[in-house]
This record gives sequence, structure tokens and C-alpha cells, in this order.
Amino acid sequence: MLIKNKEKVYDATNLLEGEVTIEKSILGTCGKLTCKIIRDGVVEFVEGSQIQFFAKNTMLFFGWVMKKSRTSKQIITVTAYDQFFYLVQNKDTYVYYNKKASELIQMIAGDYGLTIGDVCDSGWKIPQRIEEGQTLWDMIGTALDLTKKETGKEYFFYDEAGKLTLTAKNDMVTNVILQCDGSIEDYIYITDISEDTYNGIQLFQAGRLETEQLSYRDEKQEEVQKWGRLLYYQRVDHRLTQYELKAIGDSFLTQKCRVKKTLILKQLSEELLLKPGQSICIVLPELAEISLKGIFVIEKMEYHFFNGGYKADLWIRMEELH
Repeated sequence: MLIKNKEKVYDATNLLEGEVTIEKSILGTCGKLTCKIIRDGVVEFVEGSQIQFFAKNTMLFFGWVMKKSRTSKQIITVTAYDQFFYLVQNKDTYVYYNKKASELIQMIAGDYGLTIGDVCDSGWKIPQRIEEGQTLWDMIGTALDLTKKETGKEYFFYDEAGKLTLTAKNDMVTNVILQCDGSIEDYIYITDISEDTYNGIQLFQAGRLETEQLSYRDEKQEEVQKWGRLLYYQRVDHRLTQYELKAIGDSFLTQKCRVKKTLILKQLSEELLLKPGQSICIVLPELAEISLKGIFVIEKMEYHFFNGGYKADLWIRMEELH
């Protein structure tokens, strides 16, 4: 672990106490590092100091110290975030025309002084877009969603060791196989309808007097009978037609009227340093009510480093590549 404060760079590796945890995701959250550092009176750092963490000769994290807490035993708990922090925290207004999602990323990064790495060409140009008072990440995420809807191609946007990176999903397929043969220590399989599941939708439009009027409602009766009524409320533009309202409702229920499934793998092998966005082969023949075998995307990872050892938790997207 290297820490840079002003012009001095310190090697803090031998001052680490306990576990170093790194969280990474392709779900629009910033990368996060947490660790405990013994205060020795030599290594000095403050909020905003750069921090780098290397594993297996690879820079796994590059970010900035954002939070510190110190105990009476002079052990400092550090929380650091990568560049994605600035995309999530900052809001702005952008109006743009005929611009690719990849070009939008480069424009925003340039305006905010962020470092970019390999940004692939996302191809399709968004005709026009007005983003008012949105976070920088929400603007980019919307552009990527629109691109996927139009072209069928998915792209993952993330911070790669201090550089904002855009990569096509199909370019992140690996030949890694994880199964209960020593490469997976354990797994957790969660099914849930309590947080992000809806079997109905209500769309309200506001008229000129800002009086909201119910304009569209749809329910999946079979799921209402099984789960009870779970209605989603959304206020939409008063200019939308019934056809457009129905399209919004149909799309929403297709995505949200389901049992949300989460699979967390406990990786045992110390030979692999996987990352979110990569596709791997998973073989779990006796997973609950299903037999799992196929290619799946890693959506989130937690890396745990301790006493020279390493383990990782992988959150898996529960859909196969096509």
C-alpha cells in the first residue's frame, strides 16, 4: 500500500492492521477501500491524500482518502474511494446532440478533470438529450441504457486503477470456471420480493394546474394473487400519449415483476484476481430449485486481504449470456 501526501510517497504496507477490504461494482457505485493503519509518527496523510493498493503485481485500487477515525491505541481506520465518487457526488445540467455514450464520458471527464483510460467506441449516437440536475453517473448510465436498448449491446463503465474505462460486455468474457471443486468455498442464494419487486404500476400525469391525474394502470393478476398488491407509482410528463404510457408500463413490469434472485459466491482460490464485468462459467448442479450451469456476469466483488492471504465474494447476475 502506497500513500501520497503532497509530494511524499509512503509505503504503508507494514503498518496495515488486520484486513484490507476493497469493493468494486459495475452497478454505478464507487470503488471503496477500507483498512486500518497503525500510526507510527512517520507516515503522514490527510483527507484527499492518494492511496494505492497492489496485489499480485497489479494495482487493484487507486483512490483518495475520504474518511479517517482514530482510536486511543493510535490505529487509524481509513475509508478511500476511487474516481467514481466524483461522478456519483456531483450534479450538473447537460444538453447534447448526436453524441455517443463514449463521447459523453469523455466530455464529462474533461469538464471535471477526471482521468480516462480505455474508452471503447459505443457506436450509436443519441439524437438529443437534456439532463437537468442529474448526477454525472446518472447521465452516463442513461446514455448506456439508451445505447443498449437501441443496439442490443451492453457496455460496462468502471474505474480501472485510477482510469475511467468503458468496455463492451462481450469483450470481458473469460475462460474461468468456478464450481464446488475447491474454487468455491461456499455460496449464498437469496430470493426476494421485498425490495425491488412490483406486480403493478400507476402512471400519473400533471396537467397545467399541476393537478395529478391517473393516466395509466396495469397489474399482473397472477402475481397479485401470490404476493399481494405491490404497486409502483411514477409521475410522468403530461404530453405522453397512451401508447407511450403503455410502453413505459410494459417495460417496467417486464423488469420488476419477478422474484429477485441473488447469488453470492465465496471464492476460495488464491490464484485468481477477477473483477466486476467479467463473465465466468459457473457450475452449481444442486443450487436450490435450479441446476446452475452457464456463463454469468460478475456484478460486484469484495476483495479481502489478510496476513498475505486473499479471498473474494462475488455477486453474480442471475442471467446467462446469449
